[in-house]
Amino acid sequence: MDNIFTIDGVGYNVGVESIARKARLSDGPNADNALSGYHWRDLQGTFFDYTFQLSADGMSRDDYDSLYEVLTSPVDSHTVVAPYGQTTLSYEAYIEVVEDTVEYMDDGTCWGGLTVTFYAREPKKVPT
Repeated sequence: MDNIFTIDGVGYNVGVESIARKARLSDGPNADNALSGYHWRDLQGTFFDYTFQLSADGMSRDDYDSLYEVLTSPVDSHTVVAPYGQTTLSYEAYIEVVEDTVEYMDDGTCWGGLTVTFYAREPKKVPT
């Protein structure tokens, strides 16, 4: 894998400080608790969400700004390819919040500490 992850088919030469993967086993509208306390499941499937903490190390400021513009574009979703087990997972994901901080200012602004979470739009695993 040339890049740790890609967004819409584009890889970015960005430092990855951490990757957190979350598997959400989401219930549908028929899930409920019985009077006995038993929980009835109505599993829709397993959604995989990824949170990336990125560093601007090795990136030009223009490349960082380009990545930020992609991440903050008001689009419904992105195609994301991320590490999964010993291979990768390709999925449609949406973004709600992108955060970063000013690291220093000189002849311009150096941003870093970027955090973004990609939320899966549909389950990758469904009940059989």
